Amino acid sequence: MNKKPTRKAGERITKPKKTNAALVKEMGSRRMAENQLKASFAEIQELKAALDEHAIVAITDPSGKITYVNDKFCAISKYSRKELIGQDHRIINSGFHSKEFIKNLWTTIARGNVWHGEIKNRAKDGSFYWVDTTIVPFLDERGKPRQYVAIRADITERKMLVLKLAQQAEIIESSHDAIISKTLEGIITSWNPGAEKLFGYSAKECIGKSVLMLFPLDRVKEEAGILSKIRRGVKVDPFDTVRVTKSGKYVDVSVTTSPMRTEQGQIIGASTIARDITEKKQAADEIKKLNEELEQRVRQRTQELEAANEELKAFSYTISHDLRAPLRAMGGFARILEMQLGDAINPDAKHAMKRIQDNAAKMGELIDGLLDFSSLNFRPITKSKIKPGEVVRMVFEELRPEFAGRQVEITIDPVPSCEADPTLLKQVFVNLLSNAIKYSRDRNPAIIHVGSEKDGDETAYFVQDNGAGFNMEYAEKLFRVFQRLHTSDQFAGTGVGLAIVQRIVQRHGGRVWAEAEENRGAKFYFTLGLNNG
Repeated sequence: MNKKPTRKAGERITKPKKTNAALVKEMGSRRMAENQLKASFAEIQELKAALDEHAIVAITDPSGKITYVNDKFCAISKYSRKELIGQDHRIINSGFHSKEFIKNLWTTIARGNVWHGEIKNRAKDGSFYWVDTTIVPFLDERGKPRQYVAIRADITERKMLVLKLAQQAEIIESSHDAIISKTLEGIITSWNPGAEKLFGYSAKECIGKSVLMLFPLDRVKEEAGILSKIRRGVKVDPFDTVRVTKSGKYVDVSVTTSPMRTEQGQIIGASTIARDITEKKQAADEIKKLNEELEQRVRQRTQELEAANEELKAFSYTISHDLRAPLRAMGGFARILEMQLGDAINPDAKHAMKRIQDNAAKMGELIDGLLDFSSLNFRPITKSKIKPGEVVRMVFEELRPEFAGRQVEITIDPVPSCEADPTLLKQVFVNLLSNAIKYSRDRNPAIIHVGSEKDGDETAYFVQDNGAGFNMEYAEKLFRVFQRLHTSDQFAGTGVGLAIVQRIVQRHGGRVWAEAEENRGAKFYFTLGLNNG
């Protein structure tokens, strides 16, 4: 029996040397493992690059502190990598989600489970964005999370689209108008409550049927024209037409039709909005009827006014010719008698003769004033650009003989130009300045001031004096024909001048009024219509 060799104390044991073949084999295995490791690492890097290219990636430690973010995370959050690393993930919290939502998320991943959901975050500039999120816990040897990898996809546009569609659906459902979708062949595909209310059909009764069920026979051709435009991508602007309800009643509607497109722009149908305009149509018909009645009344009134004007012209002719003749005869005969009797006439008779002549002259002045006043109704107005200040200066010079020997001072402010009939505007200033000169005859000096003031959108021109004035209690009588606030013994006149001023101003579309105080002068205003001056 062979015995194992024994080793003496202190004797060194040497391993048998490997052969060259064994060494080569071992080095080959080691190189292969290294190559496999490099390949795996490269593959991981490629996968990471692909993930970074497609997704928004962040890694946090178990406490929620950010340890890694990729470029897409920085781009969407608008924070730099330096601003994010080491920060709590709540830096992008939008406050949109409830506490229960956040608690459920953290409870899930803390237990080592994957969480998936949609999250609304807030960027650095305050804007909001939505991300479809998957959070994967990476566990240590004890099964506890050592880090969380969050992979996100930007779904902001999709969420906005969903929100927009939801809003549109809400609008369609709550609209009082009929909103109907149809195919390019005119087959109804959707029917809102507004359509049910307007036409009386339920959605079940209409969907899948031709929209022509709503058309009267004489309107059927409209649909071919509408669909032809829709196929070309042309919107059909609102037009008024007629449709038929379930009960057979005809209803006036305003119809608008627009093409329906896919995301790629392909036209797949049409959306029609029909609005009930029955009341509007009835109101329009009523307005048309009223307008026709009004036009008839205007024509009738115009004829009446024309007849009245003809009568007024005839009356003016009668006054001018038939009344003047006896007045001239009375005055003439009184003068003849006075000349023939000479000194033989007694004082009473002479006084009577004088009164006859004065009254005849007075009556002539009244007739002239009345004719001047009535002629304003027939005289056409021809407006042009006028500088009122120049008109005032010209009139004042023409009136100088009326105040010869008196001290009369006039001041004329710079006043804006106006559009008016030159002859008629001159007559306004003649009458107002004559009154100012006349009623200030007891003043030394008599002071007259011409100027303008803004009265809302109008310019109010005025003529002011320091004369006798009047009691404002009787101001409404000022502009009536033959109405006077002073007796002829105090101040001569016919009482027609201010009535003529008012008529001229009214024909220009303006107003006239006065302010005064007894013995402290008067101020007469007039305008020439809106935005004039």
